[in-house]
Amino acid sequence: MSSRVNAAGDTRERIRTAALALFAEHGVAATSLREVARSAGVAPGLVGHYFGSKDGLQEAVEDWVVGLFSETLGAVPLEGTVTEVVAARDSAVNGMFARNPHAVDYLRRVVVTPGAGDARLVRKILAEQVAQTEHLRDHGIGASQAPVTEQAVTVLVRQLGAWLLQPALGRLWALSGAQGPEPQVHVTLR
Repeated sequence: MSSRVNAAGDTRERIRTAALALFAEHGVAATSLREVARSAGVAPGLVGHYFGSKDGLQEAVEDWVVGLFSETLGAVPLEGTVTEVVAARDSAVNGMFARNPHAVDYLRRVVVTPGAGDARLVRKILAEQVAQTEHLRDHGIGASQAPVTEQAVTVLVRQLGAWLLQPALGRLWALSGAQGPEPQVHVTLR
């Protein structure tokens, strides 16, 4: 691969990474392509060159976030008991979120305080989780009487719930002046 191709890939990744951080912090609507370019350290025209438009950039960011889920879950072996596989997958997702705080912050913004056009990412994440759930069912793991979409949403709530809610609890705890360690969110579904 030539250095020019490597440089183009690096530039595209820098732009996407900068966009993810800004979208997470400010939302898509409040982030301009010029801000993304400035944050990425590139000329504004390069954002359009690589992504075509703001919508194209948003879609690339969304696809990257969904790809994180897919790669993370795909790397977990489907060996062991159902409980062991589920625990390994949940642990892998937790690790992925810990390594990618901007992805968590962007998901939080999209799920908790959605803006226009934010439903697309939620639909993509849900479609990925449905595919993952079907894959598990095909391998005799995660069989359920519930429809596959309901089971997929249940898994997403279990995996995302604490990540989405903990910062709000932290703010509430800090504002209250409460003493002692901040309580930790644990999601249990019934």
